[in-house]
Amino acid sequence: MEAVYEGGVLRPLRRVNLRDGERVVIVIVRGSGGLAEAIRRLSREYSGVREDPLKSLTGGRR
Repeated sequence: MEAVYEGGVLRPLRRVNLRDGERVVIVIVRGSGGLAEAIRRLSREYSGVREDPLKSLTGGRR
């Protein structure tokens, strides 16, 4: 998801399906150049996951 940092706040560029006060984990990638590195880091972090990685990342929420 793309966002803009303004006045100390990350503002998503599209609507997000979150409740007020819901906590999330954010991986910051500046532009598209760092996307491959972010994917490598996430792959290492979740390498031991035995279930669907998407369910692990989203907490099973769809």
